[in-house]
Amino acid sequence: MRQFAVVVKEIRTFLTSFPLIRFLLPYHLHILFGGAGILLVRKILYRSVSYSGYDTLNTLFNDIPLYLIAYYGFFVGGWLTLISKNVKYLPYGLWIYAFLTLFPFEYLALGDFVRAAIYAVAGFFVYRYAASSASQADKKSLRV
Repeated sequence: MRQFAVVVKEIRTFLTSFPLIRFLLPYHLHILFGGAGILLVRKILYRSVSYSGYDTLNTLFNDIPLYLIAYYGFFVGGWLTLISKNVKYLPYGLWIYAFLTLFPFEYLALGDFVRAAIYAVAGFFVYRYAASSASQADKKSLRV
């Protein structure tokens, strides 16, 4: 875990050298969970809205690229959460995304299970990192 803590510290040093990252860093949890929430709402709406409402959903999620903003926002929020003091919330975001890859649990293929497993295992390892003493020592050196 100490090696990963060093990598996280170097990534933090590199990313915080950009003014945009320093501007977005206080909103990291909003970006992470907001992106996951929009992805979940999109899947629920496409499952529950009648066929006549698809034009509205298409406008909302494709013409206005809300889906892409949420998709990339989730990953930006993940990186921002990794370099922030609140790294303990990142595993929950990864586990939520693993759930989203399988939701609505129909027409599942091997690729869906592999993708969900990758995010679930990554969440487990980040959870172990967040609970380790290396993470606590890394938080003390945080000047963001």
